[in-house]
Amino acid sequence: MKSIAVGNRSLIQKYLTDPLVGLIVGILLLVFKILPLPLARLVGRNLGFVVGLFMIRRNKIALLNMQFAFPEKTLKERKKILRGMWRHFGRLGAEIFHIPRVMKKVHFKGRENVIHFCKKGKGGFLCSAHIGNWELPFAQYISPDLKLNPLFRTANNPYLNKMLFKRRDGILIPKGLAGTRTMIQVLKKGHFISILCDQKFREGITVPFFGQPAQTANSVATLALKYDLPIMMARCIYQSDGHYFVEISKPLELPKDLPRDQAELKIMTHINQIYEKWIRQNPEQWLWIHRRFDKKIYREHGIR
Repeated sequence: MKSIAVGNRSLIQKYLTDPLVGLIVGILLLVFKILPLPLARLVGRNLGFVVGLFMIRRNKIALLNMQFAFPEKTLKERKKILRGMWRHFGRLGAEIFHIPRVMKKVHFKGRENVIHFCKKGKGGFLCSAHIGNWELPFAQYISPDLKLNPLFRTANNPYLNKMLFKRRDGILIPKGLAGTRTMIQVLKKGHFISILCDQKFREGITVPFFGQPAQTANSVATLALKYDLPIMMARCIYQSDGHYFVEISKPLELPKDLPRDQAELKIMTHINQIYEKWIRQNPEQWLWIHRRFDKKIYREHGIR
């Protein structure tokens, strides 16, 4: 029996599961807010592990993705990474209301790479991935002149949208055509855009990722080439001592001597190679559970 859809959500989702999930997440966030940070992190880690036990389909997706990324690892080793991933993202949820304290324990490397362009009044891109903690508001800790605006995809659940996105700083730029226009506007004002290019983007270009063809968003390469803007890679990795380490690279070299499509492919291939390096270094801190590759690959392995 098919459920009736309202917009892009079914009646069951709109009136039952969406508000129920929103209520549960809201209660959890309130609990995390009350708890001191060390205890909140501990509870979040354990809760993330428990939630992961029930995510059967997502776990299958993650293990298949790891099979491409780590063909040398055994199933037991990949399952260990998976458990670590759920604990990691459980901890991230617990940190949401403790951001000021979390930011006191952040170490930076490469801040000068961004500050250089801020002083010139020139915008650009901080390109990151769903690894570590990509939600930390570190812009104000880099430079008061840094105007950083995130490119985002709205959550399907509207209640989660309200809880998650109201905490973000800067101009929220939605994905899609309207978002591209906004990106151009803020870049011309000398702002930076934070962008995550590690998930599947159907309208993107095909770029190798862990040896597999992967549809990849290429707007960062398109706009950087067109307006001669810097692309800097940025990651925020959790450390075993409870600190975060933020690393910002020097600007990537833009191959301006190539035809536009070849130049974009070269840039995005380089970015994917950097992602691969990051993920291999900290596999438990990357979001493995999304379908990064062609849907046929997952169907061939019985994942719908």
